[in-house]
Amino acid sequence: MTETYQTLTVECADDIAVVTLDRPPVNAVNLRMQRELREVFESFDEDRSVRAVVIAGAGERAFCGGIDLKEMPGRGLEKDTPLKSRLNPGWEWRRAQHAIRHCAVPVIAAVERPAIGAGFGIVGMSDLIIASERATFALTEINVGLLGGASKALHLVGPHKARMMMFTGRPQTAAELYRLGAIERVVPDGQALDAAKELAREIASKSPIAVRLAKESVLRIETEVIEEQYRTEWDYTNRLGGFEDSAEATAAFFEKREAEWKWR
Repeated sequence: MTETYQTLTVECADDIAVVTLDRPPVNAVNLRMQRELREVFESFDEDRSVRAVVIAGAGERAFCGGIDLKEMPGRGLEKDTPLKSRLNPGWEWRRAQHAIRHCAVPVIAAVERPAIGAGFGIVGMSDLIIASERATFALTEINVGLLGGASKALHLVGPHKARMMMFTGRPQTAAELYRLGAIERVVPDGQALDAAKELAREIASKSPIAVRLAKESVLRIETEVIEEQYRTEWDYTNRLGGFEDSAEATAAFFEKREAEWKWR
């Protein structure tokens, strides 16, 4: 069975769901994708036919190129933004990530290409990660007048590598994240999805009740610290957004030029 949303494709077969980010050219996360991700992942909670989920990205350019900057508050298309999101920026995106992390069944990220910003966030909310040799991972928010990703980076790669990623925006290879224990397996180019499905099938063969309880127990042991940390990240992103330099970074990104910092 295949379902097509505006920004996602969802295929369910043999106890496994494959959720594909499908918003060309780079699967940038807009408000529609945030809502659809939440809807899809919450639907698996009561679906006994789904025992594991694989999340992948369509196209050759990126697993996910990050948040769509045109829909960021104060940066463009705001007229359709719900009041709740205006009063509490990032609310929709936090709910979407919460749905992925708290999905009742294990979620495996199959990463073939760059996972940038929000893409790194999706990967960080997954339970397991399979990546191709060509996959890279980056927190580029600092380059476009934003902040974010620290909670996932701390969780995946530790505090010092997380700082380096946040302060520089420099991409990390799949091999480097594997070295740090964040990635389960690195496979040749083009094989991440098949490898993720193989792992999903192994998980799906176990007792479905035991797997769901195992997932819930891990989340309870980890506590809700990631959600709390990410809320703090949005607070600091909002503080940064109050400076002209934040808008200048975004403008420079779109205009493909060097930013001119004014300290205001």
